[in-house]
Amino acid sequence: MTLTALKISHLEQLNSKIFALLPSLFSRLKIEHLIKQIGINSNWKSIRIGI
Repeated sequence: MTLTALKISHLEQLNSKIFALLPSLFSRLKIEHLIKQIGINSNWKSIRIGI
């Protein structure tokens, strides 16, 4: 295998790993967004429902 082919193969593997992580990343961002929307503070001591 040539060096170029190895680089392409490595990039394809990284690309696959990144795309595999995207769903969990977006889920985490959605949860964090919802937490901010309902006003849960970082200490989880008080909950404020905000509009």
